[in-house]
Amino acid sequence: MKHQPSSNQGHKDFENLPIRLLELLRSFSQEIADIHDPDELLWAVTNRAISQLGLEDCVIYTYDVKRKVLVQKAALGPKAKANHSISAPIEIALNEGIVGRVAATLQPALIHDTRETPEYIEDDARRLSELTVPINIGDRLLGVIDSEHSQEGFFDLSDQLILETIASITATKLEKALTHLENEELSLFYKRNPNPVLQIDEDRFINIINAVAKQELGARIQPGDQLEKVGLTEALAQAKAEGQARWECTLTNDPSGAERSAEFKVVHLPNGHFNLYGNEVTHIMALKKAAEAANEAKSKFLSVMSHEIRTPLNAILGLTDLLIHENPNREEQMRHLAYMEFSGNHLLGLVNDILDLEKLASGTDSLVSTEFQLKDLIHSIIESFRNRAEKAGLALHVEVDPMLPDAIQTDVKWLTQILNNLLSNAIKYTERGEVKLTVRPAHGRLPYADQVTFSVQDTGKGIPAIEIERILLPFEQIRVNPTIEGTGLGLAIVHSLVQKMDGTLDVTSTPGKGSNFSVTIPNTLSNQSSPAQAPAKQSGGVAEPDTMDALKDPEESSAPITVVIADDNELNRFVAQKLLDRWGFPTVTAENGEEAVEAWIEYSPCIVLMDVQMPIMDGIEATRKIREYEEEHRVAQRSPIIALTADAEQKTMLNIIAAGMDDRIIKPFDPPTLQALLNHHTSKLNQG
Repeated sequence: MKHQPSSNQGHKDFENLPIRLLELLRSFSQEIADIHDPDELLWAVTNRAISQLGLEDCVIYTYDVKRKVLVQKAALGPKAKANHSISAPIEIALNEGIVGRVAATLQPALIHDTRETPEYIEDDARRLSELTVPINIGDRLLGVIDSEHSQEGFFDLSDQLILETIASITATKLEKALTHLENEELSLFYKRNPNPVLQIDEDRFINIINAVAKQELGARIQPGDQLEKVGLTEALAQAKAEGQARWECTLTNDPSGAERSAEFKVVHLPNGHFNLYGNEVTHIMALKKAAEAANEAKSKFLSVMSHEIRTPLNAILGLTDLLIHENPNREEQMRHLAYMEFSGNHLLGLVNDILDLEKLASGTDSLVSTEFQLKDLIHSIIESFRNRAEKAGLALHVEVDPMLPDAIQTDVKWLTQILNNLLSNAIKYTERGEVKLTVRPAHGRLPYADQVTFSVQDTGKGIPAIEIERILLPFEQIRVNPTIEGTGLGLAIVHSLVQKMDGTLDVTSTPGKGSNFSVTIPNTLSNQSSPAQAPAKQSGGVAEPDTMDALKDPEESSAPITVVIADDNELNRFVAQKLLDRWGFPTVTAENGEEAVEAWIEYSPCIVLMDVQMPIMDGIEATRKIREYEEEHRVAQRSPIIALTADAEQKTMLNIIAAGMDDRIIKPFDPPTLQALLNHHTSKLNQG
């Protein structure tokens, strides 16, 4: 608010000063309210406030704490350049010149004649008056506002008060801007840190998390999520009491699922939050090597899978085209459909082999030892291969040592898989002659066999000694038989299963004469007098007692029961509905879990075929709601719920049982198995 002096009036005119000053300060405060960048803020102070005071030269310094110097940051007058930069900027140390003294003492300086002040520092030109005020919060220095004027005695106390007021407002806003900048830089520190870093509050909710921590702790974790990890609560309590703590935890490296141990330093912050700094990842090089090996294996895998998948798909699609566009007679139709069924089963076997190998590698499948009749199992397996051997022109023999006990105890599912794979390979690689299965005690003729040996011998081309170890690896086949189709997974699965059963696998072969694969496994049955049980058949790979009873003796129902088919896939609903119509079951369809619950309420008691993965509401949640409804309303008859899902994982089985489902059928399902289950549950409902 400078006013040009008149001849009979001093160089000041205070008539309207208070009101104009208040207007200036109000406008200034509003204009800088939304400025968060410190440099932009200081230029706004010079251009929107100080410029209104009629000053001809003013420079704002900020204090560099590390170097203990004042740095010119913004200016009004000769020092200011058009692009918000300083012309020939200088730095001033604490206690150097008037600016340095004000910074050191936090006291303003009002100089009427700089010629009488030895400490005056001439920057771009000498000016006679100088007014300098600190920018500070308490005893903490942020910077200095320094104004000069060519007229002697230009500044007075009113100028000092105005500039101090502007400095005070600037200090408050500059503090917030610096804090904002510090927070942004801290956020960048979290994001760019090569190690897992995150910040959580006292209730374990995540404030900040970097990409590495997300990868280690779970890709779906986001700021705002609550971190649930074993031992974290105790580590936070220790850090709160002692300032810091160390927390050890198990991290899952998505998407491979591999687990490793990691250590975090937990630091308690003044605001009550906690910083978690993960140790440097030491296994990066190992992962790199594994990735290189994985790339090679992937290339080989894709090549094998492409052939194994496309071949049966070509048959299915080609025969489908013939059925649609030609008019084959009934005999040709049945032949086409038989080929299509064979190709479909081949694809299903391929998928099952891959899943089995993955389960064995990940450790998610475990041995389930049961007692069963050995001779019945062997007879069942041999008969299943009889037609295949005859079509190949091979004799199929079996020899079971009469000294073996009638019943043994081991994992019947795994043993069946081992023998199926060995016999399938033997028939595949034998052009003429015979395939023979021999079963005997491992240690001679004993009244009780604690170990049993199963040998599959063929008269094929044999295996060179250099190839024997390699063919036990996944996706490997005998190189001397390049025309034989297959993934090379069968023997790898056998090898893994035998190891899981604490058994041994011996391979002997003579090129040109044949091979012998001998598997020896423990028999854990200790009481030979206990009644033997027949081997349980499998429903989608999972044997359940009530399911097995239904499959052995399916009961016809006297009255039809409505079946709710809940599946988001239209084709799956169509196939299931057609089968059930043929079997005489009234059906209602639902596209998601919500519709399934509504249909159940309308038609209860009924049977529900429930898909697990559906939109809006999945099958697990829908089942829980049905069971809760039955309990709350004391429903007299509990509706059977059967999971009809393509998910064959054991974890899924546990989840559906925990949710209240009664059984599971794996897609693609075996129609007679499904029909037997429906008849079984229908009979129960009618009896109830």
